[in-house]
Amino acid sequence: MDYYFPSHACIACFMKPRHLSVTDGCNVKVEGTMAGIQKSLLILAFLNGVTFGLLISVLAPFMYEAGFSGTEFGLLTSGSVASSIAATVLSGYLSDALGARRVLFAGYIVKALAFTLIASGNTALMAIGFLLQGISMGVSWSAGSALVSRSGRDETLHFTFSYFAAASTLGAALGSFSGGLPVAASKFLGVELLNAYRTIILALAPLSLIQAFIALLVREFIVGGRARSPISGYAKVLRERRFLVLLAFNMVIGLGASMSIHNIGYYFAAKYGVTSAEIGFVNGLEQLVMALLMIYTPRIASVLGSPLKAYLFLASSSIPLLVAITFVDSFLLAAGLYVVRTILMNAANPLLEAITLKQVPRAMRGSAASLLSLSFTVPAALGRSLGGFMLDIDLELPLRTTALLYLTALSYLYTRKDFIEGKKEPKEPRKAEAPIVQA
Repeated sequence: MDYYFPSHACIACFMKPRHLSVTDGCNVKVEGTMAGIQKSLLILAFLNGVTFGLLISVLAPFMYEAGFSGTEFGLLTSGSVASSIAATVLSGYLSDALGARRVLFAGYIVKALAFTLIASGNTALMAIGFLLQGISMGVSWSAGSALVSRSGRDETLHFTFSYFAAASTLGAALGSFSGGLPVAASKFLGVELLNAYRTIILALAPLSLIQAFIALLVREFIVGGRARSPISGYAKVLRERRFLVLLAFNMVIGLGASMSIHNIGYYFAAKYGVTSAEIGFVNGLEQLVMALLMIYTPRIASVLGSPLKAYLFLASSSIPLLVAITFVDSFLLAAGLYVVRTILMNAANPLLEAITLKQVPRAMRGSAASLLSLSFTVPAALGRSLGGFMLDIDLELPLRTTALLYLTALSYLYTRKDFIEGKKEPKEPRKAEAPIVQA
C-alpha cells in the first residue's frame, strides 16, 4: 500500500491536514500515489443509495396514509428544492475552505434530524424537516462530489467516480426493492401501515449518523491554496474554459431530462394505466443493471481511447431508444426500451462528472461541484413545468423534444472533444501548485 492508517488513529488525527510523504505525531504515514478507490468511500456510496431508494419508495405512500392531499404533498416537498439550491452554493465554497468531508459530516447530521422531523407526521415539523432535507441534499451533492474528486489520482478519476456511482446505484436498487417491507409488515405482522412507513423513515436517521462518521474516514487530498471568499472561489472556477463548455452542455442535458425523464412515471400511467408496483419494479431493475454496467464503463473508456469518447458513445446510443419509446403501444416493450436507454445514458454520467471536475484544480472542486449541480437543477425547475405542459398537448412530445435536445448537445460536445481533451487550444500554463495535503 502507498499509505496506511494505524488502527488506533483518532478522529482528531483524521481531521488534521497532512502533506504526502510525511509522518506526523500520530504515526500516520501517507506517501506515493493514491491508487484505487477507498473502501470507506464505497461503503458511504452504498449507504447513500440505500437511503435514497428507501425514501423514494415510502415517502409518498406515508404522506398519503397520513392524510396529506396532493397539494400539501407538493407544497411540503417543494421546500426542499429551494433550500437545496441555497445549500449547494454555500457548501461548495465551504468544501474548498474547510475540506469536503467536514462539510459532508455536518450534512449527514442535518439529514438525520430531517428524517426524524418528517417521520413525525406533524405538518409544521415536516415543513422544517423538508427544508433541512433540502440542505442535506445540496451538501451531499457539492461536498460529496468534491470529496470523491479528491480521494484519488486524477489519472484514474473516471474509475473512482464510476465505482462510487455503481455502489450508490446498487444501494438504491436494494432500497427500492425494500420498499415493500412496510406492506409486508402490515400484512403478515399486523403492524398498522402508517406506522410501518414511519418506522422505515425513522430508521434512516441513525443510518445517516453512521454515514456521517464514515465520511470522516475518507482521505481527502487537496492541491494548492483555498479561496478567500465564495465570490473569489467561483470566479476562479468560471475562468476555466473547458469547464464552462461542459457546464453549458450539462444545462441542456438537465433541461431535456426534466422535461420527460423526470415525469416518466406520469407518462407510463397516462398511456398504459400502470400503477406504482410496475413503475417501482422498472426503476429497481434499471438501477440494478446500471450499477453493473457502471463498473465496466472505465474499461469501455480504455477500449475507446478516453472517458469522453466512452461517454459520447454510450449517451448517443441511448437517443434512438428514447425516440422508439414514443412509437410503441406495449408497456413491456416501452419499459424495456426505457430501462436500456436510461442505463446507457446514466451509466456514462460518472465519466462526465470526472471529466468535468478534472478541468478544475483540486482546491476549487467544491465550488466547481456546486456550479455543476446548479447547471442541472436550475434548468430542471423550468423543464418540469414545460414537460407537464407538453404532456397535456401530446404524451409523446416531451420525449421527442428531449431526444432533440440530447442530440444537439451531444453533437456540440463531439465538436469540442479535442478541446476538452487538451488536443486543441491548450490551457495557459498555471503557476506551480502547492503540495498535496490531506484535509
